[in-house]
Amino acid sequence: MIKEELKEKEPIAYNTLLNGLKNNKVAHSYLFSGEYSPLKIETAYLLAQSIIEGNNDFACETCNTCRRIRNNEYYDVIYVDGYKSSIKKDEVDNILSEFSKTSLEQAGKKIYILANINNSSTKVLNMILKFMEEPSNNNTYGIFITDKKEDLLPTIVSRCQNVPFLTRDFSYLISQYEQAGFDYIDAYLLSNILHRFDLDFDLNDDYYLNAKEYVYKTIESLSDKNYLPVLFYKEFYPNFKAREDLKKVSDYYLSIMIKMIEDALENKELADEEYNNHLQLINNNNPSRLLEIFIEASDKTLANPERKLLFDAISYEIITSV
Repeated sequence: MIKEELKEKEPIAYNTLLNGLKNNKVAHSYLFSGEYSPLKIETAYLLAQSIIEGNNDFACETCNTCRRIRNNEYYDVIYVDGYKSSIKKDEVDNILSEFSKTSLEQAGKKIYILANINNSSTKVLNMILKFMEEPSNNNTYGIFITDKKEDLLPTIVSRCQNVPFLTRDFSYLISQYEQAGFDYIDAYLLSNILHRFDLDFDLNDDYYLNAKEYVYKTIESLSDKNYLPVLFYKEFYPNFKAREDLKKVSDYYLSIMIKMIEDALENKELADEEYNNHLQLINNNNPSRLLEIFIEASDKTLANPERKLLFDAISYEIITSV
C-alpha cells in the first residue's frame, strides 16, 4: 500500500501528513517538493483519499471511493498532469468552473492536484494564485507537485504547507517498464524523465525513439561541434515539420539529454555499454557547462518558443562555450 511505502521511503512526508490528519489540521494547500520522487503523485492521491474519507488518518486505499479517486473517476477530485505537457489555461479554467458548482459527491469536498506545477506559464500560475486566495468554499483543497520549488512564484510557495520528498529511487518503476517489454536503458530513461509508469506509453513511440537517437548523435557531434547546426537542420527539423511534432520530440530530447549529463557528472555506470560510452563523451566536453545550456533551454520551453530558434541557440552556446 502507498502509505506503507511512504512511511518506509519518505518518513518526513509521512509524519507531516499523518500529523495534520490526526490533529484535524489539514491545510488547504500543500506543496510536495524536493528531488524527483515517483511517490509524489501516489501520495497526492493518498492525501486526497484521506481528506475525502475524513477519518483523521490515512485512507484505507481499498474501498470503492478510494479506487475511484485513484482512477480519476471521482467527480470532485481533478488531476492535471504537468509532466506530459504544460498546464494549460483551459485546464485551470475547468477547475474554476467545476469548483464553483455544488459538489456531486456525498463528502462535499473538492480537491485539485497539479503535477509538475512548474510546467506552467506565468499567466497560469497567477490564475492558480488568485484561486488560492479566493477559493469557492472552505472545503476546497489544492495539492501541488514540483521538482523545482525555487522556480515557483514565492506567493504560491508561501500559501502552501511544504511537504519535502528526499529520495530518488526509481527501481520499482524501472522494473515495471521492463516487465512491460522495454529494454533496460529505455526503462531507466523513461522512469527518470516521466517519474511514473505510463501504461499508455507505446514501445514504438516515435517521439521518444527519435529523441533518444538525436541525443546520441548530438553527444557524438561534440567532438566536431560545428556539425551540430547541420545535424539539426539536415536531420532533426525535416523529420518533424509540424510544430506540435517538433515540440513533442524536442521535449523528450531535452529531458533525455539533461538526465544523461547528470549521470555523466555523477560518474554513473549502467548495464548498457553504448549508454556508458556516451556518458564518457559528455565527460570529455565540459559537462557542467553542457548541463547549464540544456537546463536553460528546457526552462525556456515554458514560454512555448519557436523550437528551431531554441535549437539554434543550443548549437551556438555549445560551439562558443563548450
